[in-house]
Amino acid sequence: MKKIILLLSLLIIGACSNKNEIPKPTKPIDKEVMENILYDLALLQALKSYSLGKLTENSINSKTYIYQKYKIDSLQFVQNNKYFASDIETYKLMFENVSNRLQKEKNQMDTILSKELKIKIKKSHDSLAKINKKSKIIVRG
Repeated sequence: MKKIILLLSLLIIGACSNKNEIPKPTKPIDKEVMENILYDLALLQALKSYSLGKLTENSINSKTYIYQKYKIDSLQFVQNNKYFASDIETYKLMFENVSNRLQKEKNQMDTILSKELKIKIKKSHDSLAKINKKSKIIVRG
């Protein structure tokens, strides 16, 4: 009985380890370039979600934009995406890199916007101070 269980266990383990490997694409895309594509797709998706009309107003089709920018076609993208996705650890690492890059960009933008806001608030306070100063002069005079 133990031998049968051991044999069945080995067969199951063997069957699971024989994964159907995805063949390398006919036109492979470098891993770093694929990460850049995924990054650009994330930005375009965010823009589409944030401001739906902006892409349409500027006649930008996200897929066409990506294909032209990276000089690839839809089949090449699908094959490469499928190939990278077949190695879950690599694909996960790629998405983590994209996520980290997006977070870094967000932090930089937050810093810039914070500085601009501080400048606007200071200008606003200065303007109010001038108005208060003038109104005191008018009231006394």
